[in-house]
Amino acid sequence: SLLLSLFDLIFPLLSYTFSFFTLKVEDSNGNIRSKRLNNRDMRGIIAAANTKQRTRMLHLYYYGEVNNYLVCGTTNRTEEVLGFFVKFGDGGVDIEPIAHLYKTQVFQLASHLGVIDEIIKRSPSPDTFSSEVTDEEMYFRIPFNTLDLLLYAWENNIQQKTIMEVMDLTEEQVTSAFRDFHLKNTATKYIREMPPTLE
Repeated sequence: SLLLSLFDLIFPLLSYTFSFFTLKVEDSNGNIRSKRLNNRDMRGIIAAANTKQRTRMLHLYYYGEVNNYLVCGTTNRTEEVLGFFVKFGDGGVDIEPIAHLYKTQVFQLASHLGVIDEIIKRSPSPDTFSSEVTDEEMYFRIPFNTLDLLLYAWENNIQQKTIMEVMDLTEEQVTSAFRDFHLKNTATKYIREMPPTLE
């Protein structure tokens, strides 16, 4: 059988790099083949993956309406600001109670509430592909404990010199991360907004 994994990306903190998409296919013997994807093939895979998220929401809204419940979202601030959710998929909900918390804060809240370690320590994953791939590998490209601090600094206009001193990062690393945040935030602006009208 074939397993699918997507996106070989290099952490942007390592250096100035070009990001590109690859498709890895692993056969039942553990042999892995990798191929760089062109934009059309990559968009086709992403569109298929997003269909899973939207189908899940159809089912949640069915049961929500049958039982007179609200559909509760799980998008956190890290995902919201950087656009890691599917429009009318996991982003199509009635309430978003943790959208103000960065991902690491969600882990802290879960620990405080007594959620079992097996759940807290499980790597966040889009749960879309048959091979295991984490959110960090697929999209964020920076470990969450570093990402959230940098994202907070970016959102709050903290001076790069301060960030470099506190986090022991180079100017190149901070600049690269901030560029990545800006590009993701700008490219995904449309999924955070209501559809345009003719008024």
